[in-house]
Amino acid sequence: MKKKLEIIIPILLLIYLAAIVEVNPRYLKEVSVEKNKVVDKVKQNNNISITELRKKYNNQDIVAYVKIPGVLGEPIVQTTDNEYYLHHDITKQDNIIGANFLDYRNNLDTDKKLLIYSHSDPEQTLPFVVLKYYNDEKFFNNHKYIYLIDSNKVRKYEVFASYIETEDFDYVNLKSFGSLTYGGHLNKLKAKSYVKSDVEVGEDSKVLILQTCSFVDIDANTKYQLVMGKEV
Repeated sequence: MKKKLEIIIPILLLIYLAAIVEVNPRYLKEVSVEKNKVVDKVKQNNNISITELRKKYNNQDIVAYVKIPGVLGEPIVQTTDNEYYLHHDITKQDNIIGANFLDYRNNLDTDKKLLIYSHSDPEQTLPFVVLKYYNDEKFFNNHKYIYLIDSNKVRKYEVFASYIETEDFDYVNLKSFGSLTYGGHLNKLKAKSYVKSDVEVGEDSKVLILQTCSFVDIDANTKYQLVMGKEV
């Protein structure tokens, strides 16, 4: 029963994550643009202070900062569930665009697989919209590295997969992978990538998965753009 809940709960979250944006697009035009002002000088280096970010936004839930040099720099929050930050921003104000958040089940210090979620929208440029460009080979190869910075360390990930998922959401599983080993699970994800990579993944690989909604013309109600990297 516990294993079933571990699979079912994240899938229900994914469906809700897509629906909340698609059902309420009119609200997206009314939200504050403050969240998009995070792009500042801290994007230029890895000297990110989580303590200072917590002070800046008056939010102790900030646990990390994700950076793709030149295209993305965003604080990451984490709380006790995967629902709160779907509709609250980084300052904990009600906001339909939500915040960028780490899966509540994750432990930054011990987990091999980390999951970060964020909204996207066809009518407004939200930070994680850049993930869709990883489906292009040139962009993929020119932006190979993702950095995840927390209070203790800087993790560097090399991107090994990028694709749009419409029906198989087992990438959110942290412990159970059906008949596959952890390494087999990662290679299954890698095989789906639109752009092929030489990065090898296996049983000891530590990976980061970034997820946002996708709005490309695919005949599916639930669509997620995924970008995956292996810690190097």
